[in-house]
Amino acid sequence: MSVFALPSAPSERCLDRFSILEDGQEDGDGLVSFWPLLVEVLRQPVRTPSQLIDVLDTISNSLRGSSGAAGDYGMLEAAVQEKERDFFGSIWPKIVRLALMTPRLYPEHCLPILKPGMTLGLSRDQAACLVSHQFLCTLRPPPWRNDFFDFGIWYGSSQRHPKAVEMYLNAIFGFFKQVGDPGNHAAEEVGYALHSYDQLARPMSRTWQDCALSTAVVVRVNAYSTEQQELQCQGIDSAVVVSANKDIGFGQSATQEELYMGNCPEACPAVLVAPTLADDQVLVIQGAMPMLRISGQRRDVSWSPLEESTVSRGGRMLFMDALEIDEADNQEGLADLLSSNIDREIKKAYTAFSSWAVGAPATVWTGLWGCGAFNGDPGVKMTLLWIAASLAGKELRIICDSSNDTFASEFETFIAQVLAERRAATAGGLIEKLQRVPHTTERLASMRWLLDSCVHRS
Repeated sequence: MSVFALPSAPSERCLDRFSILEDGQEDGDGLVSFWPLLVEVLRQPVRTPSQLIDVLDTISNSLRGSSGAAGDYGMLEAAVQEKERDFFGSIWPKIVRLALMTPRLYPEHCLPILKPGMTLGLSRDQAACLVSHQFLCTLRPPPWRNDFFDFGIWYGSSQRHPKAVEMYLNAIFGFFKQVGDPGNHAAEEVGYALHSYDQLARPMSRTWQDCALSTAVVVRVNAYSTEQQELQCQGIDSAVVVSANKDIGFGQSATQEELYMGNCPEACPAVLVAPTLADDQVLVIQGAMPMLRISGQRRDVSWSPLEESTVSRGGRMLFMDALEIDEADNQEGLADLLSSNIDREIKKAYTAFSSWAVGAPATVWTGLWGCGAFNGDPGVKMTLLWIAASLAGKELRIICDSSNDTFASEFETFIAQVLAERRAATAGGLIEKLQRVPHTTERLASMRWLLDSCVHRS
């Protein structure tokens, strides 16, 4: 499958369970075209939460044969009631208007599925149109996933992280409130690109071992936040690493990936066109506007709206899936140190960091990539990212919150010691250091071993 069919596609057909269309429009299988049915449904007046739920439930029953969100829209209803005047006065009319623009914005009635080396550039109106369909739940799942492709996952009252879901719904409402009338952002674009190591125009040289190390700095913060996805903080020629899953996307909790996507509704259509990432692939999203400044992760999150004047355009996000070391706990030794795993992680990061070229030095911002739920070792992972950034000609900024103070201090010392060793201050020198770390080293202990090694060799 090379394309993703949109609701206006002639191939999208369904049962007219509520006799919404005139008689005689069924085909031999008793199905009708979904688009004219949707148009009629969206003509219904929606001025109260119950009317909104009726429309969404009609869409769900027509398209899927069952009520959306298991027949329970409690979370959505509560969020709408909190912003009732804005929602029914401006947000809902924009959602409907943008959704009904589909045939004009997408005359081919489909989206191309991304292939390595391909970029899909969408105008603001096109991106907002897709977001409106994710809100209305009018899309069928792409073939590589069964869930987490539209916003229906946030509508039911039974949520494992209600605070996070409330936050994502606030971001959606803020987006539609701010996006303006269709046509106002035609010159601006949101880009979704799939990059592969094999597709790089500038693959790693055979002499990359001699590559001098780029600048690496530890940035201490009180708490992790989404600030680095904001263009003003990130820098126009820079990027932020998003610790992603192989199937990128938003969700119901508050991992970094979920926060970054849920905070940027224009990033969410990526789930419709980005297939499962291979070991040498990364997804890059550029220009998606953040709506909130979110602080903290998982259960400890808070947020505040961003000023409209500061979010006309988003930054560059590098969606990289790290090795799932949590699934390799039964292996003997530190799985991060296996040569095949080191090779995989360097190529993955280098592919992401080389996905754009700039004239001046650019910065890659990253948290402790792959060291949370995936159980990676921070010392090994950050050393590999430093190598990849050096090969790609980018500076590295490693963000550590207060819970990682010990590691932050250790890595700062490590940076200084490595740069003081002329032979070690290359990509090859760092690889040699990692290769000497005993595989029996416990997780979280690699940094201490590397520091001791530097001291003994000086």
